[in-house]
Amino acid sequence: MTEKNQQEKNAAERQVELLVKAFDKAQENGGVWLNKDGKKAPQFYLKGVTVSPFNAIILGLHSDQSNYKTNEYTLFTEAKKRGESVQSGQKGVPFYWYNWNEYQSKADPEVKISRDEYKALTPEQQSDYKGIRNREVRMLFNIEQTILPMVDKDAFDKEVKERGRLSDRGEIKATSSEISINDFILKTRDNLVAIRLDTTGVAHYDAQKDTAYVPKRENYEHYNDYVNALVEQVVAATGHAQRLNREGMNNRGGKAPSEDAQKRELLVREIATAAKMQEFGLPAKLSEEGMKNIEYWKREFKEDPCLIDAIEKDVNNTLDMIHKAERGEKVEKRQLNAQDVEAPKTIIPKHYYVADEIKTLPNKDSKEMVIVRDAGSKTADVVLPAGASLAVDNEIPGMNKKRIEHALQKEGFDTVKFYNTDGSLGFHPDDSYFDCKEISVSKLNKWELEDITKLDVTDAVKRSGAIDFDKVLMLKDDEGKWAMYLKPENEKAFSVYPDKADVNKFFTTIQQGNDEANERLRQDMATKYYVMASEKPELKVDLFKSQASAEELARIERVNIFKTKATENKPSVILCVPTIDGKRVQAREVSGQQWQRMWLADDKQDYKTHLAASLFADVLRKERTEAVAVGTDKTEQEAQADTQEQTKNVENHEEETKQEQKEEQAATNKKQEEEKRRNSPEQKEKEKQEEKAKEEATKAETKAVAAVALSPMLKQFLDLKSKHPDALLLFRTGDFYETYKEDAEKASKILGITLTKSTKTKDEQGKPLAMAGFPYHALDSYLPKLIRAGERVAICDQLEAPKQTAKRGISEMVTPSAAPEKEQKTEPDKQQSFHR
Repeated sequence: MTEKNQQEKNAAERQVELLVKAFDKAQENGGVWLNKDGKKAPQFYLKGVTVSPFNAIILGLHSDQSNYKTNEYTLFTEAKKRGESVQSGQKGVPFYWYNWNEYQSKADPEVKISRDEYKALTPEQQSDYKGIRNREVRMLFNIEQTILPMVDKDAFDKEVKERGRLSDRGEIKATSSEISINDFILKTRDNLVAIRLDTTGVAHYDAQKDTAYVPKRENYEHYNDYVNALVEQVVAATGHAQRLNREGMNNRGGKAPSEDAQKRELLVREIATAAKMQEFGLPAKLSEEGMKNIEYWKREFKEDPCLIDAIEKDVNNTLDMIHKAERGEKVEKRQLNAQDVEAPKTIIPKHYYVADEIKTLPNKDSKEMVIVRDAGSKTADVVLPAGASLAVDNEIPGMNKKRIEHALQKEGFDTVKFYNTDGSLGFHPDDSYFDCKEISVSKLNKWELEDITKLDVTDAVKRSGAIDFDKVLMLKDDEGKWAMYLKPENEKAFSVYPDKADVNKFFTTIQQGNDEANERLRQDMATKYYVMASEKPELKVDLFKSQASAEELARIERVNIFKTKATENKPSVILCVPTIDGKRVQAREVSGQQWQRMWLADDKQDYKTHLAASLFADVLRKERTEAVAVGTDKTEQEAQADTQEQTKNVENHEEETKQEQKEEQAATNKKQEEEKRRNSPEQKEKEKQEEKAKEEATKAETKAVAAVALSPMLKQFLDLKSKHPDALLLFRTGDFYETYKEDAEKASKILGITLTKSTKTKDEQGKPLAMAGFPYHALDSYLPKLIRAGERVAICDQLEAPKQTAKRGISEMVTPSAAPEKEQKTEPDKQQSFHR
């Protein structure tokens, strides 16, 4: 950008001053920051010429803050010619005046002609030239700053009545503005962006659908608020990638806009919305989000002298597009080209863990800053809580930049750079930047720097070239083929089919029992297939969808999947019972792999529907061949026998559910009757007498409790718990991870699972054992929740080898999958691993 002259610098400072003062005032006026009195839009007095949107904002703010009755402005020379000179001592407001006095050849930029020469050309010849825009700063004065009210009071009063405050425009009815606003809605809806009624009660713009959603007018306390919300969404739509393509509005190369870009986009929206509200003659109000960012914007204006120019350009372009739509001109979307969309790259994503941590450390109150020293290059980065710019004097007391720079130069650092925690001068390098650098939190002690603490970022730097994965698992598809399931951090999960050699290597490493080697292999293999899938998206497979059509899926109304109880003759099985076309279908068996995938699916209900579509494909297609479960080798007779057995299991399951509901209701009724009886005066007196007897019996009961026979399982749990009292112990029993006693109470609250009391198992005090558990397949879902809640978690797995007695050990669960094509052996060694 061309360097500004002093006149332009002064104008920019004055504009920023007016904006900042208005934002501060908004906090007192319930968010209203422009045109509080409802004056007509600014224009030139007598000439009736409207001004550009950004100039109109500045003139409107000047008029509001000076409490003038109109937004009518004039040049000093023009007022003097009319005999209405500007009063002495008056301070004007800067106004950007653009003219096109020269035109430049499109073929040869060196060839320039004057405006008169350009006007003498034919239309065909004119198309070979483009205008050169020159900006001048001129000062304008409100008509109340002139002697007009004194020399021609009637003319002044006329202007006030026609274009003054809403209270002064007596004959102007509110319905006239509503008509113009209705016309605005119709024109922008037809020519710019679709406008739909929102049912959530929150106005918003959906960039993917390119639609502005606005709630009903009745949802707003004031009509002005409704119009403000409507205009704001239309303004947002102008920033679409195929319209104005503002950085804070659109994803670039698949990456979401930075936080700073989004805040700048919000500022454009607020100012452009205010400009349009002023055109309607209505007050403009900052949004709730805008109110939260006032301090950020104020600092950015102070730190970045060119920000006001960028805002002017965006605001003017925004309103120009809206005006075009209002004139009935269709705003066609332009085609995206290669410059608009970055080519996909398969480089490893960068991490910013260190910079994000540094962002939280500078403190204005304690005068603490972060210093990143690079002894090799003799440079130092200083991160301040605010005031990094050297262009303006905005020092924080106790954090003088000259003293900081002098202290670092004494240490031998030739180059010192200053940054803020965010904004245009924000400090946000990726983790690899901090290799071989020293990071410290420091304070300025007179002319010396005092390091309070140092940050060790070695691990973050080592991991800077890696991708973080939430999950890396091996799963089998319905055909028994192994697939690698990957869930990259902050991205959607997907699966790929790895090479057979990688599958064997994966499980061989697991069998060796070396956790460090296993984790390293998982990371390397996951990274390899992540990059491959990025280069060739067609490698990705979806293990959670079926081949069923939308019509077939729509016929599946309900899907029930559950485990049957094991008996002496038959083990427990997992059954799927769907309701298709309103009829419950006979149950079919679900494989272990299908059951495992259900716990990994992002949408479990959707997965169940697709699973039912796969298992009951013959029913959906009405092509009954054999009454055999899909994917089995059973004879028809065996299948029919199993079907009868499964039907019986379903009926038993439903009967047990009904019986449990009856028992719960009976227990509730009994509890209510007992409560009534306990509240009676006679019962209370009796309870007092019995309390004394109970106290006498407590010691004897305690001794008796000590003799209670504990189950082997509970003994083992208590033994492990005594070794790890500060950890929440997940105890594997069969297909579930169970928690007991105090751990069960914690887990039920954190995970939202049911807390129960065992009627059979007693704790060491002889009371019913408190229990809470979840299926072992769901460990990857529940474990992060416990860790995020601040719990230290120990996992006790049941390790079983074929034809051996079951043993237990505390270890990290690697994967619920079994090894491929061969028996997976498990060492009986006990290992201990904790998650924090």
